[in-house]
Order: sequence, then structure tokens, then C-alpha cells
Amino acid sequence: MRPFTSTISLDEARRRLDAAVRPIARTERVAIEHAAGRVAASDVTAPMDVPPFARSAMDGYAVVAADTAGASKSTPARLRQLDRIYTGQPSSVTIAPGTCAEIATGAPLPAGADAVVMVEETAKTGDEIQIFAPATAGHHVGRRGADIAAGDRVISSGDVLSPSRVGALAAIGCVDVEVFAKPRVAILSTGNEVVEPGRTPKPGQIFDVNRFTLGAIVSAHGGVPEPQHPAQDTVDALVAALDTCAQMDLVVFSGGSSVGERDLVVDAIALRGEMIFHGIAVRPGKPTAFARVKGTPFFGMPGNPTSCLSNAYILLVPFLRAIARLPPHTPRTVQAPLGRRIVSAAGRHQFYTVRLRNGIAFPAFKGSGDITSLSQADGYIEIPSDQSVVEERAMVMVTLF
Repeated sequence: MRPFTSTISLDEARRRLDAAVRPIARTERVAIEHAAGRVAASDVTAPMDVPPFARSAMDGYAVVAADTAGASKSTPARLRQLDRIYTGQPSSVTIAPGTCAEIATGAPLPAGADAVVMVEETAKTGDEIQIFAPATAGHHVGRRGADIAAGDRVISSGDVLSPSRVGALAAIGCVDVEVFAKPRVAILSTGNEVVEPGRTPKPGQIFDVNRFTLGAIVSAHGGVPEPQHPAQDTVDALVAALDTCAQMDLVVFSGGSSVGERDLVVDAIALRGEMIFHGIAVRPGKPTAFARVKGTPFFGMPGNPTSCLSNAYILLVPFLRAIARLPPHTPRTVQAPLGRRIVSAAGRHQFYTVRLRNGIAFPAFKGSGDITSLSQADGYIEIPSDQSVVEERAMVMVTLF
């Protein structure tokens, strides 16, 4: 066995990862219907006013405000209706003193009018409209450019395009937008025992789990998974896989990063890149590695499914989101009493999966090789390296998946 020679703390691993982040610079244009969740790569300014015309904010009557001065139920102002104006149909008439036009919400205000009286404050007899409340200039009128003025910056480079920002782009007539490309992430499982679903495993073989859990993580956090076929346990096969995958923006291998004589990823890295760390004082997931291969960042994840996925949440997700220019992920947390005593390994920061039942957190961890440790859990608690026991009924903070 080859022992770990430089196991580091979780905080130190995070510092080294932060220092290695190189945000993606590649850009592309996408149609705005596909832009939600993407990161804008350039400022967008409005070429027009929004709205592009003054419009009614109410169903009612477009009037000259001065005509309504002193209007009340007992002494209504009396105006002659000249037109009926609907949305998308500008009126050709001009509203002169003593006249008005019926108008729908959102319809263009006709020339000469400077206010709208809502229909509830009026009565109609033939072409005569009685106004029961006074209006001031601008009353119930959305002025031109009130929302966005021509030349305003609507989107700034680096903005995440939320649904409302996509709507703002649509409001100024954009059909596409420049965004930063999503990082392409090569995902590969190593080991002679790993076979892809759809094939019949031979004795001693297991289905590839990590390729799919890692792919789901990457898709959910701004990357494009590029799954590869499993690599055999030889240095030549692993070096060839590294050469192929280094063309991507990020490489994630699982398996082969532990301390056995056949765990050869470390040897392959030595031939193609620079190891930044190998071994973290956490549980599960101690044999996690990080390196650069031909300038491309590389994660070596443990082969055990729970260890692999746990450290993907803890380490891969923040790194991927940073290179994708996305804001940090902020999972929901809840406080709950612990349903059963937990004993933790001394000297290692532990992430312990739990199930929530009736507001109580019950341990769900079975073992690093059991995917159900995560699939049947609702979240995890953290047990610091200087704490060895968490007692039953102790209040714990659960980070939800």
C-alpha cells in the first residue's frame, strides 16, 4: 500500500480550489427562450423606450385633466365621447377640451389627452360621459419610457439571466443574447470492475454509478457533462484518457485515487500534470485529489458512490459554479433534534447523511460504498474534526439536498 503523504484539512482544500479557479472566457449567443439561468457576457442597453408610447393604466376614459376640475357625484363634468380605443389600435382623433375617448388598459393615449378617469367613476348616456371625480395630469397614465428609457443598461455583464431579466430582454426586442459558455466537464469512471448499464456484468463487476450521479450534479450547476467510457486500471489507459479529456474545461475521474498498488490515477497525473492536493481529512471522501492536467483542472473523486457524491456536493459544486461564473450555491438548511447518537472518527471533518421524519433527523449513513446512504437521505449534518460524538436529541443543522 502507498500511504497518503500530505493529507490536508477541508479548509486548506477549499483555499487551494479557490486559488485554482479560472472563470470561463468563451462566449456564445443563445436565443432568449434558451437564456434562462445563463450568465450574460456583455452589457445590453435599450435601443428604445419601454413602453414606447404613453398608455392607459386603467379601463376608462382619456380626458383633458382640466375638464374634470371640481367634478363630483352631485356636479359631474360632462364630456362628449369621440372614439373607443383598444390595445394595439392607436386613435386618429385628437382629444380637445370638452371631449374624451373610451380607452382600454394598455391602449395608447390619444393626442390631446393627459389623464385617464377609470370607468367606475363615470356614467354613460349615449355619447355623453359624466365624470364624477377630478383627475390631474398624468392620472392613470403610464408615460412613455417609464419602465425603460432608450440607452438604459438593461443587463450587465456577469448577470445571471433570471426569468425577469429574460423578460426585460424581450421588452426591448432582443431575440438573442451573448452569454458565457457552459463549462464542458469530462466525466470518467476508472477500474476493471466497472461496466456501463445495459451490459451484462461478469462476476466481480459492478455497474457504473458515479458517471451518472456526477453528470446530474454537473447539469444542475451550470456545466455540460461529457461522459466517457470507463478506463481500465493501467497507467497507459489512464494517460490516454487524460489526454482525451484535457480538451474539456474540467475533468472529473472517479476511482483510482486511493492508496492501493492498482490505484494508478496519481501515477498518470505525474506524467501529464501537477498534483495540487491528494487526500483530505474528511469522511467520507478522504482520497479526493485535485490537479491540473495540461492546464485543465482535474478532480480525482473516490470510487465509492457515497464518498464520490458527497465530495461532489462539498467541493466540485463550488468550483464548477465559480468557473461557470454562477453565484455560490446556497442550499436550504433546517434545525432538528438528532434521533440517534452518532460517533464520528476523530481528526476528520465528517459529513453525515440524515433522514428527516416528523421533524427529527435520523442517521442515514450506511457506508461509503452504499449509494442509498445518499439516495434515501434528505440532507447531511457536519461534525467538526474536533468532535467525536453527537448525542441523541442534540439540535443539529441539516443541509438539505
